[in-house]
Amino acid sequence: MNKSLKLCIAQKNFIVGDLNYNLDKILKSIRLAKKNKVDIICFPELAITGYPPEDLLLNKAFQKEVVRKLDTIISESSNICCIVGYPFLDKKKIFNSALIIKNKKILGRYDKRHLPNYGVFDEKRYFTTGKENFVFFHKKKKIMISICEDIWISDDSEVEDFINKNQPDLLINISASPFSLNKQKLRKNKVSKFAKKNNIDVIYCNLVGAQDELIFDGNSMAIGKNGVLVGSSHNFKEQDFQIKYPFKKIKNKKLYSNINESIIEALVLGIKDYVNKNGFQKVLLGISGGIDSAMVAALSCLAVGKKNVYGIAMPTIFNSDKSLQLALELKKNLGFHLDIVNIQDLFENNINVLHSDLLKGFKWDVTEENLQSRIRSNILMAVSNKKNYLLLSTGNKSEMSVGYSTIYGDLSGGLAPLKDIPKTLVYDLAKYLNKKYLKIKIPINIIKREPSAELRLNQKDADSLPPYNVLDNILNLYIEEHLGAKDISNKLKVSKKLVVKIINMVDKNEFKRRQGPPGIKVTNVAFGKDRRFPITNGFKNY
Repeated sequence: MNKSLKLCIAQKNFIVGDLNYNLDKILKSIRLAKKNKVDIICFPELAITGYPPEDLLLNKAFQKEVVRKLDTIISESSNICCIVGYPFLDKKKIFNSALIIKNKKILGRYDKRHLPNYGVFDEKRYFTTGKENFVFFHKKKKIMISICEDIWISDDSEVEDFINKNQPDLLINISASPFSLNKQKLRKNKVSKFAKKNNIDVIYCNLVGAQDELIFDGNSMAIGKNGVLVGSSHNFKEQDFQIKYPFKKIKNKKLYSNINESIIEALVLGIKDYVNKNGFQKVLLGISGGIDSAMVAALSCLAVGKKNVYGIAMPTIFNSDKSLQLALELKKNLGFHLDIVNIQDLFENNINVLHSDLLKGFKWDVTEENLQSRIRSNILMAVSNKKNYLLLSTGNKSEMSVGYSTIYGDLSGGLAPLKDIPKTLVYDLAKYLNKKYLKIKIPINIIKREPSAELRLNQKDADSLPPYNVLDNILNLYIEEHLGAKDISNKLKVSKKLVVKIINMVDKNEFKRRQGPPGIKVTNVAFGKDRRFPITNGFKNY
């Protein structure tokens, strides 16, 4: 008997809640694997439902339909072993489980033992903790199963004792591990450390695709018991990755891309999947001639194609001729459709209505500035409603942090691709994109020009904010490192007064962020599930 195993890591992009779609994708991979004489095929965590299914798990009809889909998978498992992630319902308890199926029979079930409940994860809300480890045999190989977080826990003595006692040859871990900065390197190091510490070969099967704010990068891998990478799948793409076990000794290979390239790939996938999975075909955005709208336009062209990107420039007297020229140059370079709608008359009519009675005697201030943004939002939302285009908000993380955005204005939209991208990183990504993608060119004058909201004459962002390299460093230490004003001031060698001002701006604008669109998570602490602060907050962090 041939004792080697042919394994398939089915790195797939599922749709949360679309059980028919997910089942069809699972069955196609199983049939292809059988055709290729694969011994074992594994699918990511909660493959049947998509990840994370959240409160769908509590829906009774949904629970019953999951069981029906699982029965169909079991019926397709002749001449192959399948490892499928799914939610197992036991009376009133729900487990995050992996079912091991072979020749139309259930060999066993493994329930996830470590349920993450930090950052974007909320698994203890839904799942009961598993208690038992699990192994099964295939072609005289003893194979152990675990799920995602189980392999991240380096001090699990029960797992170590189980491995020492049972001496499994191979661990298969099925995961739904989302992308963030440096996550790919951290993930590889964690898996390698586990393999080496426990002297066990590891298959790591990760999810790929976008789900709301989360991006799953795939990056599945095979790691030898010496901790060395012996094989890996694509980044940010589906793949049925096949590998033979025992692993052959091959040279170590690069597992992840340049960080800027990975971020661009994540943003493109995030836009593409959000558009397609939510039933849209085209995207819409306001084009200002600035770096943020230019970057969103470029990413959108990569994600859904230039024919499906529609921009509208809406100048007033406060917008320079240069802004319009750059918007037209961007349109020419990228090839998307651009309309120009001058909103000066609309703006003046609104001003006249307000100042003739409602705001009579009040001086011009930020109210009138924001009015322009809200007029633009009205037009964009009307076009979005009428044409069923997805409106993309163009704000970045720096602006959203300090409230340098208009609620019901430029914050409007169905998705904010740059919501987790600091302003300085927007510039870095634009420069990298211009070098990497020859057909996508953001005009160099957009990258070089001084940023401005252009809501009053000669306005510059620097009128209200410190330089973005200073601002982003303060924001990083406050939002991601959770430091107070004194520590930030000392670490960055900037005045405490400035730091306190920025912290106040962040805290006071929590209400805006709560009402803004979802964004694509890239950093380690994104606004949303990662960072949950009360709107009414009396604590002063200085």
